[in-house]
Amino acid sequence: MKILFVSAVLPWPLHSGGQIRMYNLLKALSARHEITLVSFIRDASEREYKKHLGFCRNVEVVMRGRAWQPKYMLAALLGKYPWLLATYHNEEMKQLISDLLKGGPFDVVHIEPFYVLPALPPINTPLVVSEHNIEYAVYGAYADLYSVFGLHQLLARDVAKLKKWEHISWRTADKLTAVSKEDAAVMEEYLSHSVTVTPNGVDGALFPYRKIQKQTHPVVLFVGNFRWLPNREAAEMLVSRIWPGIRTQFPQSKLRIVGRDIPKRFSVAVRLSGGEVLEDVENIADVYAHADVLVAPHAISGGTKFKMLEAMASGLPVVTTHQGMSGLDVIPGTHYFQAETPEEFIAQVAAVWDNTKLTQAVTAKARVLVTERYGWEHIAKTLEGVWKDAYEKK
Repeated sequence: MKILFVSAVLPWPLHSGGQIRMYNLLKALSARHEITLVSFIRDASEREYKKHLGFCRNVEVVMRGRAWQPKYMLAALLGKYPWLLATYHNEEMKQLISDLLKGGPFDVVHIEPFYVLPALPPINTPLVVSEHNIEYAVYGAYADLYSVFGLHQLLARDVAKLKKWEHISWRTADKLTAVSKEDAAVMEEYLSHSVTVTPNGVDGALFPYRKIQKQTHPVVLFVGNFRWLPNREAAEMLVSRIWPGIRTQFPQSKLRIVGRDIPKRFSVAVRLSGGEVLEDVENIADVYAHADVLVAPHAISGGTKFKMLEAMASGLPVVTTHQGMSGLDVIPGTHYFQAETPEEFIAQVAAVWDNTKLTQAVTAKARVLVTERYGWEHIAKTLEGVWKDAYEKK
């Protein structure tokens, strides 16, 4: 099949979950299909990354820039689109896609995620929309955190517009995919047809399994891209309310925060608490290999989190909330250690370190699960079926 794949972000380098997901799916599917990738970029220097996507038939990029620009903020305040979609309302991309479709034909247009919808010209080609989260739910949860008069109302208005357009994208699509059964269920409430689950995945070969061993100086690990608000909130919870209790109970333990775009004030707070901060690491697999427990106190769900899959593939025990494991077919106590309050996190970390036999059993089952159910080739075949169904539907 000939696929026109429209992405909100260039799938290289592999700095975010969305980039990891799209890179691996495009690489797997390009072996069997002719894929033209068109992507937004934030900086002109990203053009050189096109060479890493040579498995695609063609790669075209259009400048979007950073979201925090007056023109985008003003468009969101005065126009029909919410702020997120206003940043993708781009006439140059619209014209590029129109020209490509005229020179086609393409069997399917695939957009990922939904919020690149304003960049599409009118099309007659079957449309597949792939969601990474229920975006309005994630943004809405954060809007609720702000009680300052005026600001909350402004954010709530933008979330309402986001919800409207997210629903429009679902109804516009010929086929829809979600990364979890929970997200698919939300989407199906507004539709007359089913939504296919194409979960996030992991390459087991890149994250070799190792047996956990009791350490003299155990390392507590947190991993996350700090541009994603749920990661920032979870990291702050760990440092302010969980880590002090762990350190009191286990004075020899160490805290390691690994991520990108970590705010300076947060880095200072981590170091003052006795922890360390590592940014822009080259090999995240090495990070998991040199830690003893991943602690992720996520209060807001959305999609599935790659760090959970990567840690489980690596044999690293995971202590997280129910929300932290949202979207994954995992069982607390079997594949991971569940905690909801700071006290429960401290107790579960103690259980991980005090009961090596239990921890070994949990990490072994977690590795089997991600290998069998969350490999990229398996997920790619599911998406391939979605493309075929969309084409045949038209």
